[in-house]
Amino acid sequence: MQNTTFYVAANETLGVVKDYANAKTVTPPTLVRGVAACLKMRLFAKNDGMDAYPISAFANIVSWQWAMDNDFNESTAYKLVGDNGDITAASVTEIIDGEEISYTEISIPVSGMNTAELAAWLGTEKSKSGLAGELVGFDANGNQIFILQVENFTVRNRITSLGNPTPVAPDYLTAAQVRALLAAGMECEFSADGSTWHFTQIVSDAFVRFRLRGESSGVWSDAIALVAGPKGDSGKDSFCYVAYASDATGTGFSPTPASSLKYRAEIHVVTEITNPTAEDFSDVVWVKYLGDDGQGVGDMTKAVYDSDADGKVDSAEEADHAANADAVPWTGVTGKPSTYAPAAHIHAMAEISNPVYQKVYAASNPKTLFLDSPIIKNTNTNSSGTLELDFTAVMDKTGGSAYSAVDGVMLTWEYHATCGANVTAVTVGSVNCSMVGINIPETLELVNNAATVHVFAIRGVYKSGAVNNLRFQANYAYSYEA
Repeated sequence: MQNTTFYVAANETLGVVKDYANAKTVTPPTLVRGVAACLKMRLFAKNDGMDAYPISAFANIVSWQWAMDNDFNESTAYKLVGDNGDITAASVTEIIDGEEISYTEISIPVSGMNTAELAAWLGTEKSKSGLAGELVGFDANGNQIFILQVENFTVRNRITSLGNPTPVAPDYLTAAQVRALLAAGMECEFSADGSTWHFTQIVSDAFVRFRLRGESSGVWSDAIALVAGPKGDSGKDSFCYVAYASDATGTGFSPTPASSLKYRAEIHVVTEITNPTAEDFSDVVWVKYLGDDGQGVGDMTKAVYDSDADGKVDSAEEADHAANADAVPWTGVTGKPSTYAPAAHIHAMAEISNPVYQKVYAASNPKTLFLDSPIIKNTNTNSSGTLELDFTAVMDKTGGSAYSAVDGVMLTWEYHATCGANVTAVTVGSVNCSMVGINIPETLELVNNAATVHVFAIRGVYKSGAVNNLRFQANYAYSYEA
């Protein structure tokens, strides 16, 4: 049994169907012929505000009756009736958008959704509006002490036929099939000999083959030879040996370093030497690499870096002087940076102005989504009756660079499309946009017969191989008068 929840302002006998917050009037729900339904009718006490209809008002009601018809002629039979013995009234609580809301709910099961009267009324039409529902409550004496009528339910007809269709083998792929193939992506296997295959490529592999990702029983392509470059030159052996001596002529030769051996030399040969000797180093240049105690070598002599022989490097003494220097005027400082990048920091919510502000990107028939603009508005008014949801590019910001999602990313936008006529078809995605539609009504009607903005939630989730690595989901959210 399919649960259908809707909200009704029950302050008058003829109830008005509202949204969950009792803020605006909406269309009554749609039923389907032959599909058992349970109507969850939640009642408000007034025409505005969130006050629930008092459950105490039903204290004396011992039985209920629910009937649906398109006329008020007592000589004709009802189109539908509820399972009256199973109708109940109760208080329910639900969390919506983080807020806990209590409702008075009348639960009306209707298991007999395929009646001859309903079928005759629908005929061959795919759907029909104008069915009214009437709820009556009886006390213990059989008196009718409560009544509520709700008009203009819609009933969709069933797709019926005399038999199964005759299949015809297609000779081409449809656009939807092409999009599905592209979204699925490819997987590959590798082989060294073209007969034994594995998924992870290794150095010895010479062949590769492909098939659609996720098709465990799918057919692999023919083996394709991997392109191999020319063989490189063979490497050459090279051995390095180091020795130490007490002077530049190699005196005191030793392969082992010591503090007294202040000179060093090395040789590079193509043949390994088991035990290098002084003769192997006969034509090398010995380089002093250890300084004389406390004196230094080369330019770093004591006379240069400690001219007053106080044991402290002269430059360090200058640093001592700088520590005691007076303050220097800002204008006297040279080498200042031209800009000062702010350090990373955080702000509490109380310090942020307009915390609920959302940046809006508006354009005529936009095809691009921006990470810094969660609201996308189409400035063009669509009067064709067909609404297209197709986004071919994602940018990191307005005027920025192209963005491609990575694993774990989930993105959400609101898309506002203004329409000047009832929408009877919504096309979703294309070859350039991996998108599926979820919970999109077949008809989006104008509000108050005026230009209406239909709002869709566009959810992007990471999907390797999809366009921009994003698989979009389009959900209908709500509509409002432009």
